[in-house]
Amino acid sequence: MTSRMVAAGLLVLFAAGSPVPAQEMAAIDPEALIDRILAVRQQQRDVLEDVVFDAELVEKDDDGKEKKRFVKKLYLKYLPDTTWFAEEYLEYYKDGKLQSEQDRDKEVSDRIKKAQKRKARNISYPLLTPFLPENRDQYEILYEGVAKEKIGEYVCHYFKVLSKEKVEDNVNGDFYFEAESFHLVRADISPARLVKKAMFKLNELTISTLVGPAGNGVWLPRQADVQGKGKAALFMGVKFSSTEYYRNPVVNSGLADKIFEVDNDE
Repeated sequence: MTSRMVAAGLLVLFAAGSPVPAQEMAAIDPEALIDRILAVRQQQRDVLEDVVFDAELVEKDDDGKEKKRFVKKLYLKYLPDTTWFAEEYLEYYKDGKLQSEQDRDKEVSDRIKKAQKRKARNISYPLLTPFLPENRDQYEILYEGVAKEKIGEYVCHYFKVLSKEKVEDNVNGDFYFEAESFHLVRADISPARLVKKAMFKLNELTISTLVGPAGNGVWLPRQADVQGKGKAALFMGVKFSSTEYYRNPVVNSGLADKIFEVDNDE
């Protein structure tokens, strides 16, 4: 029996919550786990064409109280080598009060520009990027065993990912995969190199994404929490935090390509 076959057999014990002898723990092959994780990812990509979410983005002040809230629709279309993304802002609340459409549109325009400057990632970012074969040489991926505590209701395998180079497109992070289905449950990522522009510099940024079952074997994001700290223009030590909720996913509704067209005149 190969080490990969041994590893696959032991995963069933983990999922059942049964103790595993130390000598058998040593036989677990992390590469076998990664192979299975990627196979499950591909199975999902094979059946997933598009998704529409009802979304709500809540921005908080330093005391954790709601400062701004946006009600949105999110649209994703999955292609073999990329994911198209579009969002539609429906409502904007400030200090709990619904704002006008004009104020909403102005606020959204400013947000989009700031996000572009920060190279902010959205729900379309493929969280398993470091694990893909074409990217593996850019990362050190460490298997840390079964997580000491459940992630939500799930027993999970825990991987720590470190970028070998400090570049903006790469990430460092902690990844947790459900032990029975091999689906991603949570990813806590930070850019390997923080954006530093003339008018804005990031000092800290962490994005924690929770993923869960959405029916028919498909797992989709449920929530993303962002924590950051930076410097903007003359302001020092600017902190920001937000939570985005993804609800009521509608899968494979046949989204038209037109939804994802970019208006270059904006």
